[in-house]
Amino acid sequence: MTLRRLAVVIAVLSVLFAGDANAQKDVRVVVDGLSFPAGIAFDSDGTMFVTERVGRILAYDGPGAPRAVAAVPTITSGETGLLGIAVSPDDRWVYAFGTEPDGSNTIWRVLADGGRPRRLITDLPGGTYHNGGGVVFGDDGMLYVSNGEIHSSERAQDPAALGGKVYRYTADGEVPGDNPFGRSPAFALGLRNPFGLANDPGSDALFVTENGPSSFDEINRIERGGNYGWPVFSGPASGSTESLEGEYHDPVAAYESIIVPTGIAFAHPSNAPPEMAGDLFFATYGDQTIHRLELNGAGDAVVDDRVIFESREPIVALAWGPQGLYFSTPGAIKLLPIAVKPRPTSSPTAGEGSTDPGTGSEEPDLDVVETSDGGVALLLFGGAAVVLGAALWYAFGTRRGRT
Repeated sequence: MTLRRLAVVIAVLSVLFAGDANAQKDVRVVVDGLSFPAGIAFDSDGTMFVTERVGRILAYDGPGAPRAVAAVPTITSGETGLLGIAVSPDDRWVYAFGTEPDGSNTIWRVLADGGRPRRLITDLPGGTYHNGGGVVFGDDGMLYVSNGEIHSSERAQDPAALGGKVYRYTADGEVPGDNPFGRSPAFALGLRNPFGLANDPGSDALFVTENGPSSFDEINRIERGGNYGWPVFSGPASGSTESLEGEYHDPVAAYESIIVPTGIAFAHPSNAPPEMAGDLFFATYGDQTIHRLELNGAGDAVVDDRVIFESREPIVALAWGPQGLYFSTPGAIKLLPIAVKPRPTSSPTAGEGSTDPGTGSEEPDLDVVETSDGGVALLLFGGAAVVLGAALWYAFGTRRGRT
């Protein structure tokens, strides 16, 4: 082997294993030791609020142990429990979606500083499965809630029935007079199990993750009075939609193979890289991935869909926060530190190697599929074997007939 060829082999190995080390640093544990954190939300000061499925609402507004905000009675069979969470626009209140011990669902409200929680909206349909569970505020100051059809699919197409819908309420839990279906809280219908719910900060459009039956998980842009087809259609419409109540809309993204989409969030223009601002991210419980969707200018079609992160465990909640994209696994909150100008935060920063709140990568690279907990090493080892094989062939195999 010549020195030049040996140098090629060493260079290849250096690049591969340096890439492995850098990728391992890209995912950081913010908080661990949690009991199935199902929801994440931030206030304007960067305090992170978390729901644990067992019924606790926690706040992380400084180093050390979290601050207990509230505890509510709940059950955790199937898809029940304390799920989605939202902070009011004035940072005063925290809202959470939870299953009652009797199986119905409730929207709870409690002061962000902590106190006795109050049942704000009660008797939403609940069941072991298809609960939904998303809560978010729109730019109009209204509270939006996603609720599944609890395996009673006929509810989804009936504007007068609860279940299989996205609801719209005032911040005090009242039904606004300008809702599209009269005095019903329904804002959109025809949904099966809409779990994650997010507001696009650039357009005020709402998006949900929708779990299909044996095929066609979906991402839907929620329009006022919109109908999303279930149970008549699953996935894009395959026939006439004229008989449907409201205005039918195809999903902006549909996945024929089941991936189990969960949390959803948008890259906020205030601290996202310019090329990423306004992009939609969603997590999957089945595939254990995070997707990044680039939308067209109107925000109603996907221009690009790529997996930016692969985990070795299910991903539940997703939220854009002071340092980038935060996500939950069954026992922890983790962070993809991709914010260009991370905002100051009173929440705990990530573990060792965490991003300084005042710095950030100018060009974060999200085109590479990454995994945590050693998964990167496994992926890169496969790639290393291919590239190393080529390098060794170059160093040794080409000696035949050559000097």
